[in-house]
Amino acid sequence: MSANTNGFHAKTMRLNSPQDFKRCFLKGERIKNDVFVLHYIDNGGLCARLGVNVAKKKIKNAVDRNKIKRAAREAFRRARLKNLDVVLILKNENNYDPNNCFLLVNEVFNDLKKK
Repeated sequence: MSANTNGFHAKTMRLNSPQDFKRCFLKGERIKNDVFVLHYIDNGGLCARLGVNVAKKKIKNAVDRNKIKRAAREAFRRARLKNLDVVLILKNENNYDPNNCFLLVNEVFNDLKKK
C-alpha cells in the first residue's frame, strides 16, 4: 500500500515490531549526516516502511520530537521509496537545530534516493 494523493501515511507503511528494527540495524546499510543516522534494508517486496526513533533523553521537548517525526514522514513520502525498510535515528542532539529540522531530515533522505 502506498500513500494516497492527500499524503496519508498508511499504517502498513510503519515499522512497528522490534524484530523489524533489529533486522534493519544488524543487516542493513546506513547513511549519516551531522545529526541523523538512516538505516535501511530491502524488505523483500513489501511496500516501503518507516520507523523513527527520537529518544526523550536527547530531545526533552515533545513538540521538537514530534516535529522530527513529522519531517521524517514527509521526507519519506516525498522520496517514494520502494521495497525498503527505513529507520531514522537522532544520534547527535548537539548539532540538532529545530529551525532547520526539515532541511536536516531531507538531506539524509536525499542521500538515500541517490543510492
